[in-house]
Amino acid sequence: METKYQLILIGNKNKFARQIWLEFFKRIKELGLNKTAVTVLDSSNFDNLYKGNSPSFCIYFGSPGGKHRDLDIVDRLLPDAKLILPIVTDLKQFKIQIPEQLRGINGFALPDHLAIPRIVSTALEGLSLLRASRRLFISYKRDESSGVAIQLFEKLEGAGFDVFLDTHSVPMAADFQEELWHRLADTDVVVLLNTPGFLLSNWTREEVAKANAMSIGMVQLIWPGHKQERHSELSFPIPLKPEDFRGKKFKKSKTYLTKGTVKQVIAETESLRARSLAARQDNMINEFMKAAVSINASVDLQYGKFILLEKKDGKKVIVIPTVGVPQAFTYYQSEQLLNTLKLPNVVAVYLLYDHKNIRNNWIRHLDWLDLQLKIKSIKIDMVVNSLKRMI
Repeated sequence: METKYQLILIGNKNKFARQIWLEFFKRIKELGLNKTAVTVLDSSNFDNLYKGNSPSFCIYFGSPGGKHRDLDIVDRLLPDAKLILPIVTDLKQFKIQIPEQLRGINGFALPDHLAIPRIVSTALEGLSLLRASRRLFISYKRDESSGVAIQLFEKLEGAGFDVFLDTHSVPMAADFQEELWHRLADTDVVVLLNTPGFLLSNWTREEVAKANAMSIGMVQLIWPGHKQERHSELSFPIPLKPEDFRGKKFKKSKTYLTKGTVKQVIAETESLRARSLAARQDNMINEFMKAAVSINASVDLQYGKFILLEKKDGKKVIVIPTVGVPQAFTYYQSEQLLNTLKLPNVVAVYLLYDHKNIRNNWIRHLDWLDLQLKIKSIKIDMVVNSLKRMI
């Protein structure tokens, strides 16, 4: 298989570089991609293997002493418009640790291993292997964990996530329940605050049931003395101890987690995100492929997780499984993919999405876009009829 993606690791020697490498390929596997789809470049093989026209993401490790390395590689990457993430030990030392050419780029601090999942997610997003929108949904029981819910909302927002919390995220004059289900359908991971009375609420039970039906991964924070609920196969449990709460107080709704525990929650959420998105995408792909087989359509799944459909006249159609709610940027990325692939005889591109729980006015908007744009959309439960029209 010809290499399509390039991960470039340059700059100063960094003790976390190998852990980043291992985490990156762990996520690649979770996304269903073969590791041969990626070439890792550094100063030793860059000149021989670098391809300027391939999707690339560069991590530049800064030097605490200000001795900047691999500036010749930086000078080659910048004209090629490659994404470069400057890494420092402390953002206060950014101008010292990072060379002048990269000081206009927003950098990232890597003080310990807990920051590695965020760096890897950024690389995968830069390579368009993870969607750029970073959506989370906090599911909780207000009278038992409102303090932790608000604390996590603020900290996760600060970590670059778009977080839905019912008391903070529903716009004025919006239908509360419709907005809640719409945001759940568009989330990457559910952060579930599993308190003793969590399942006593009809609302929280329904949130979990819908998330499970959509194969959304869950980071489950289990309160001390409470048992894990088997809500989802794709669930990461974090059993909490009294020491994980400020002052060891966890029985009141206004309690808060310690700083270290919050950092762990953020790291595990980043790590689960790729698996959650991959599971949802795989479910759509499986449904589409089964529908194609049922009508003897000629389809092939490509390693970039898009589907190539061959029409009866030999012309081709690309189908891109899209997790969550299709947005304007989703259409743009799809068109960019088409331009990058440069496949012959491609006459149409479709976004495949699951419309369940998406607001009706948004679905009407997508239907209107189908009339305006070259790229069209397909609802997952209408695949057979759509395939018959395509071939």
